[in-house]
Amino acid sequence: MKGGTHIRLPDGRVGTITWNYLNGHGGIFGIHDFSNVPQNFDDGWPEPEFMLREKEVQKYFKAECVGSEYEIIE
Repeated sequence: MKGGTHIRLPDGRVGTITWNYLNGHGGIFGIHDFSNVPQNFDDGWPEPEFMLREKEVQKYFKAECVGSEYEIIE
């Protein structure tokens, strides 16, 4: 998933993807514009507040694991 993609979680919260690595996709809550940030996910991208991972693996992550279901909204 491309950085800056906006998603909606099943509980209604929205977020912006800022993390795309081997350990999964993650992002920050809210709608944010990262159109001027390079798409390499290095400098300029904030650490994720959430990860699109199942809650069972929460102990391995600092960010909240919110599950893997989401809807792309933009």
